[in-house]
Amino acid sequence: MTRRIWLVMLTIGVSLVLWASPLRGLVGAAETREGTWTAGGAIGFLGNTPDETAFAFNLNTDRFVDQNFSLGPLLQLGFTGDMAQTGLSGQAKYWIDLPETGDRAKLVLQAGVGFVHSDFRQSDTSWLIPFGAGLDYAVTPKVSLTSTFLLNFTDLNTGGGTGTSVMPGLTFGVRF
Repeated sequence: MTRRIWLVMLTIGVSLVLWASPLRGLVGAAETREGTWTAGGAIGFLGNTPDETAFAFNLNTDRFVDQNFSLGPLLQLGFTGDMAQTGLSGQAKYWIDLPETGDRAKLVLQAGVGFVHSDFRQSDTSWLIPFGAGLDYAVTPKVSLTSTFLLNFTDLNTGGGTGTSVMPGLTFGVRF
């Protein structure tokens, strides 16, 4: 049953990214213009999970409400040898142009709310509140490199003292 939940959540996340992908003609610029969609992916590490530090893989999409504000889903996957963890949240992001970068670099502040499921020892699903900051650097008009630091607040308890309340994550990726 746990693998089935994980696979359903993974399918939902990938579907959300593909829904806003170039295949639908909605994504095409890393620009932060009103009305545009962007999508991205990142890899890194997620600390303090129920099974220590995990390899992290994140997928996200953003719909820009205006030049400096976007909304969209964030799928966070964490893996260790004994654990698979999946988090899904809706994120609000505020994009700040960094001076003297020719509008290529942006500081991105974000916060969201959602849920997380972990299958270490015993399975548990809990609320999830991720918030943090990142940097976004446009290398071309259609591709940006990203780095994001998130603090994921939750109340996971997978049995035997393996719970967690704050999971810091650091990822590096691309946005298109």
